[in-house]
Amino acid sequence: MNRQNTIASRLLLAGFRVRLLVWAVLTVVMVALASLAWTRNLERACTLKQWPVLPACADQTADAPLQVQSLRTRIAGNPGDSEAWIALAVLTSLPNQHPGVDHDTVLDMATRLAGKDYRVQRMQAARAIQRKLWPQTVDWLVRLVQDSHDGPAAVTLASLVREPQALAAMQTHIKPGAHWLKPVIQVMPQAGVPVVFAMPLVVKALPQQGLPPDMTQELLRQLKAQGQWLEAHALWTAWLGHPVDLLFNGDFEQGFIEGGFDWEVSPVPVSKAGALARQVVLTQHSGVLQVQFTGRPITVQVVRQHLMLLHPRYTLSGQFMTSKLRVNDGLAWSLQCAGNGREIARTPALKDTNRQWRDFKVDFEVPAGCGPAVTLQLQTFAPYEAVAGVRGQASFDDFKLEARP
Repeated sequence: MNRQNTIASRLLLAGFRVRLLVWAVLTVVMVALASLAWTRNLERACTLKQWPVLPACADQTADAPLQVQSLRTRIAGNPGDSEAWIALAVLTSLPNQHPGVDHDTVLDMATRLAGKDYRVQRMQAARAIQRKLWPQTVDWLVRLVQDSHDGPAAVTLASLVREPQALAAMQTHIKPGAHWLKPVIQVMPQAGVPVVFAMPLVVKALPQQGLPPDMTQELLRQLKAQGQWLEAHALWTAWLGHPVDLLFNGDFEQGFIEGGFDWEVSPVPVSKAGALARQVVLTQHSGVLQVQFTGRPITVQVVRQHLMLLHPRYTLSGQFMTSKLRVNDGLAWSLQCAGNGREIARTPALKDTNRQWRDFKVDFEVPAGCGPAVTLQLQTFAPYEAVAGVRGQASFDDFKLEARP
């Protein structure tokens, strides 16, 4: 098991490096788009009314040079007027409308007086992006996300995850109590960046409890949905903090953990469900998985678990007990390639046992083209019986999955 986790960790690092090289070219394009987006944001600040209490936005028809002169006169009378400095910095960020006034000098002064103002921080971030000063860019964007919950700043940070210098700078901001990473990860789909590129940040944040459980579960779901199975499993084991068996929670003693590599029960309204799965405690067996079949059609997967299998041959075994199970061909646990749904193997038909526990076992091989992720799921042995509906009850316990030589 330790060897499996070591292999998975190495593959995680190797896969990340390859993806980093592939996306390096796209990073240049994304950074350029981010810069344009920030510049356009500043240029349209007045039109979109994004800058509150901004005198420069009061009169859209006024001549910009006259507004600049008015603000300079105001500043001459009160050099500590931070709002005037901020307004002047916004105006001087507009191209060709501020002759004789240096934007950088004005922005630096506005920063000295009101460095915590989100308008100033946005302009500083825009300037750093234009100059490709990635550590400074990250510093300002993190402040915006952390202190002002700035959505565009989060999207821009997400787009910069593929820039090595920016990623390194972000890692220095992973600290206990910081809460900027969660909104950045949430908008990665919006930024068009696969969540796998955030893994270095996630791995550093986990020991510091920098990600709440719901965010970790969302990450796991995204990674699995994008086919990043090795990265997802590495995150799963890092989150749990200990090595895991090939088949997780096979004795059904623990409550199910959503989003990862535990048992997944499909959420179906009771009034429409063809099968209802839950954990119960039975005498002499403690925790078991119990499935109640209602006679309605089974339209979704009843229960499943994703497995990470890095060897070619395995043996799956377990125990089952059924009561008043009305099904012609029985039930089965099916093993399928997670990527394409191709069935690898299934257990022998599990039929009514009159409330007696029975063993089952199946040997199988993972095809070369299957990939490392395999889905284990409960279904009817014959597909037509899922449509017709099944009645009765089935319980399962003591699942084991072992690699064969």
